[in-house]
Amino acid sequence: MRKLDRREILLQSAGLLGTLALPPGGQAADTDSVAPHNAIGERVGEVGADSATVHTRLTAAPTRNNLGYSFPVYTHNVDTIGVLSKIRIPDGLSIAGLEGACPGKPGHVRLQYSHEPNLSRAASTDWVAVGPQTDYTHQFRLRGLTPGSRYYYRVEIASLNRKSSRRGNVGNFRTAPEQDRWAPVKFLALSCQDYACRDHLDGYRTYQAMSRQQADFVASIGDNVYYDLDLPFATTIDLARFHWHRMYSQPLVMELFRNTAGYWLKDDHDSHEDDNWSTRPTQRVAPMSYQDLSPIFVEQVPMGPSTYRRFRWGKGLEVWLVENRDFRSPNWDPDGPEKTIWGAKQKAWLKRSLLESNADFRVLISPNCIVGPDPGHGPPFKLPGGGADSHGDGGFEFEGREFRHWVKDNRLTNFLTINGDRHWQYHSVDPETGLQEFCCGAVTDAHSVKDKVLIPRYHKFLRTRGGYLSLALEGSAAAPILAIKVLDIDGHVVHKTELRRT
Repeated sequence: MRKLDRREILLQSAGLLGTLALPPGGQAADTDSVAPHNAIGERVGEVGADSATVHTRLTAAPTRNNLGYSFPVYTHNVDTIGVLSKIRIPDGLSIAGLEGACPGKPGHVRLQYSHEPNLSRAASTDWVAVGPQTDYTHQFRLRGLTPGSRYYYRVEIASLNRKSSRRGNVGNFRTAPEQDRWAPVKFLALSCQDYACRDHLDGYRTYQAMSRQQADFVASIGDNVYYDLDLPFATTIDLARFHWHRMYSQPLVMELFRNTAGYWLKDDHDSHEDDNWSTRPTQRVAPMSYQDLSPIFVEQVPMGPSTYRRFRWGKGLEVWLVENRDFRSPNWDPDGPEKTIWGAKQKAWLKRSLLESNADFRVLISPNCIVGPDPGHGPPFKLPGGGADSHGDGGFEFEGREFRHWVKDNRLTNFLTINGDRHWQYHSVDPETGLQEFCCGAVTDAHSVKDKVLIPRYHKFLRTRGGYLSLALEGSAAAPILAIKVLDIDGHVVHKTELRRT
């Protein structure tokens, strides 16, 4: 018997999905009788002690279009923008004909979830009709879950006329422990995943390494896709959505997020253009504005009502995720007390909630650096190249320095920041306040910046390659430890340190 290759196995597996009991329905055309698929799989996000959100999308085919038209490959390089901006989809070809495309299809979907791996005694949501209004996506908001528990889940998908159905793959996630219960926790952080810089046939080696970690959750800190650098540029809403479909239908990406919960933050490239703010003049993705593209983020990832929020993982860990694009002042404004990345309301919430927390360790996750430093990226801001974009490059130095000193003045000794956006890995300590910051770097080596030089006054560690971060709450309730590791794209530890509760 001939041995099947990997692609044939995937297609055959998708075709063997079982038939389910269906909700009642009426007659419809034959085209409405075939149940949709879920070529992007499912992702679980916003996990709390008793809640979670499961994101799914209904598609016409069981897998992404792996044989479609591929664009010329240009790795991350702003010097090529003039060339890239002129490249368009070939005449006569639709988005469906592109490599990585996952055309949507209307239908019905519901979710089953259980403590049992075989989904015995599973709870089910109601059936929901899904169509083009939400790009064929749906987000199931689960409530009343058991804290600190492993859940298994899968979607059930029915045709538009409810005459046929199929099941998705089984995934799993863990809910957070209750606030007063101490338990070990491990999470990972990544950022900056340029599609043109992939280093594996099925996605990224970093995702392969992260799947082996068996973490409780992953923080995807921003630049999840690149509207204005990866071809084709997101000059329409449908092209912007295509960027998400292509990225999250890659097998290694799907595998990680099927079995690990996530929290997503957006940054400049996955909300509009490089180094943006809400009123930034449009150039690369014209005629699309920030107001056109930014809302797509909350459609394409599991997300609650606010893009800035906090999550508690038991007695030992609390995590804050901040919004760095919606409320910021224009980057080219002169620095001073009125210039802000976070906006007054978010900044007040951040300070208030940090002081309220009694967690052993507090971790602020920011799309952009707060300590840095990144002197080469600083003022003045000039289009189209950008600059002056973070608290760590001088563009928002007043707010950055004020916050770092606020941390010191309030003695937040069990507090650190982690960030993405910078395309190199580092461990920095602010020389004025002692605030520690860790940067995960880009997802691949090819997407990394190679010309950064160690600054001894700040850097405990600097590496101009790709990878990710691991943070693990270890020890015991009496003597908790937060172990922080910087890892390369294959999961090898290149730097590590420990924080002990003081």
